[in-house]
Amino acid sequence: MSEVYAITNLEGYATQMRDAAAKSLSENHNDNLDEYVSIDQIINLVKNECVGFDDENRPLLDEDTNEKIFENTAVWIHNVGLAKLAAQDLVECAWDDKSNEMIFWAKEKRKSNAKPKSRRKNKKSEG
Repeated sequence: MSEVYAITNLEGYATQMRDAAAKSLSENHNDNLDEYVSIDQIINLVKNECVGFDDENRPLLDEDTNEKIFENTAVWIHNVGLAKLAAQDLVECAWDDKSNEMIFWAKEKRKSNAKPKSRRKNKKSEG
């Protein structure tokens, strides 16, 4: 069993966790991270995932829980990023009932001089 640690500065921990998760996705992230996940949301994640609380009501974490919080934070940032791209119509998305999750894929780009494919075939008049 790994050692358990109390988080003495929860806001500082949440800020560092969010920054580390964002850097794991993109070293040059310049976005406002509050638009992806707030510090309060990370704090709630920590409180929900921690192994317990000490007698001063500080969250207790072990190595596995710390890693789980990091992974959940990175996934959260990644998913919000995908949703933003879909809202800007830069990627396609749909709900997959089988996997019970949203799926995303790259939009197909048409060549600028290409005409959209017609669904009907034109018949030439006979005469």
